[in-house]
Amino acid sequence: MKPNPRTNSSTPDLLSAVQSYIDRHHMIEPGDGIVIGVSGGPDSVSLLDLLVRLREAVDIVLYVAHLNHRLRGPASDEDQQFVMDLAATLDLPCFSGSATVSTAGSPEAAARDARLEFLNEVMRDTGAARIALGHTRSDQAETVLMRLIRGAGPTGLSGIRPIRDGIWIRPLLAVSRRQIQAYVEHRNLNVRHDESNSETRFLRNRIRHLLLPEIASEYNPSIEAALARSAAIIRDEDQLLALQAKSAYKEALRYEGKRKIILDENAVFGYHIALRRRIFKTAFFRLRGCARDLDEQSVSRIEGSRLTPAGSAQVWSDVSVYRSSPWLILSRPTPPFETEVAVPGVTGIPEIDAFVETKIRPASEVQEDELSSDPFRACFDRDAISGRLTLRNRRRADRLVPLGLSGTQKVSDLFINLKIPRPLRDEIPLLLDGKVILWAAGLRTAQSTAVTHRSKTVLEVTLKGGCGGVIASS
Repeated sequence: MKPNPRTNSSTPDLLSAVQSYIDRHHMIEPGDGIVIGVSGGPDSVSLLDLLVRLREAVDIVLYVAHLNHRLRGPASDEDQQFVMDLAATLDLPCFSGSATVSTAGSPEAAARDARLEFLNEVMRDTGAARIALGHTRSDQAETVLMRLIRGAGPTGLSGIRPIRDGIWIRPLLAVSRRQIQAYVEHRNLNVRHDESNSETRFLRNRIRHLLLPEIASEYNPSIEAALARSAAIIRDEDQLLALQAKSAYKEALRYEGKRKIILDENAVFGYHIALRRRIFKTAFFRLRGCARDLDEQSVSRIEGSRLTPAGSAQVWSDVSVYRSSPWLILSRPTPPFETEVAVPGVTGIPEIDAFVETKIRPASEVQEDELSSDPFRACFDRDAISGRLTLRNRRRADRLVPLGLSGTQKVSDLFINLKIPRPLRDEIPLLLDGKVILWAAGLRTAQSTAVTHRSKTVLEVTLKGGCGGVIASS
């Protein structure tokens, strides 16, 4: 990888430009370990060469990583061997792996996911701080156009980020593919070429080989630079909007659990649609771990929930929105649960992000005002409990004999009378003595085990966590 002395000396060297870009975006700190994803192509080999030339000046440790996707037969194996030999020539440690990528759906996406996972593993194994990828300004232009064609919003149109999650860095993002080719020739670098990059059956390749050249020829010869500049402007404004949305979400949030998110309806719909859209995407991400599936149609369903008589809508296959003034509830189904209660002790209810704590106390220590001061703490006559105590959520035909009433009441009627929103009814744990319901937590206790002046021992049960606090405030 020595420079070719016969190359025209006027060919620009990218070293200072790339170093300035790294410094401007604070990509690397002295002492960092850097995993370099090297495919063997011009971009990644140029990146490797540049970082090798910079490593003493910036005090970094380099690791080469290559994943064989096995998508191109013998050519994939040759790429793998090429990268291993290149790393050996440079006296750099090389981490090489292979993966069988499914050709169903999008093999490109599957290969990308496998590659990112592999690079993450190498970073963990080496203790490196960053992963460097060889994306260029040309990749940026293609990405922006591809996302524009698909109808992306500001986050998508901000394109590829110079640094993401504090880990993934792209030192070549201000460099065009043409400049990379000139650098390869200038440095006399050996590189591999992936023939699949010329196949126009892929959208990105059609944009690269057909659309961008047409725009450059007929409309703007500097289209790559223009798109990269637009992406940078949009990225800055997107970051500002993201900060505002984060604050707005926090302000509107009333409860956040694994399956339920409760927002203040008036606060949410008081914001501009740009912030509301991001609030919904944040909630969707917290519920599902991914916000990409929340398209504009899904946002419109949430928006429309305030106009429907039922005040509810299905947002996604497992996510619904329910309006129950003053709340807007995004909900995934709560699964049935049933667990034995430790007495005394602590019993977790992970399905609703809650737990129950039980204590046994002499009745003489229990003050009368304790029995009503906290709706999520209930006291029972210990001697009146005859069976095994369990916690579960509601079932069809459940009935309770509420304290102060002579007859039974359906638990479903209790929820309706107390105006408990439908998505939250499965979140309310019921305490049972055998088959007898003693307590609908936070709502009603049973007559049969009430503490009286004749009680000697009291079982104190406290529910903590879950969305009970929001229910109690309704």
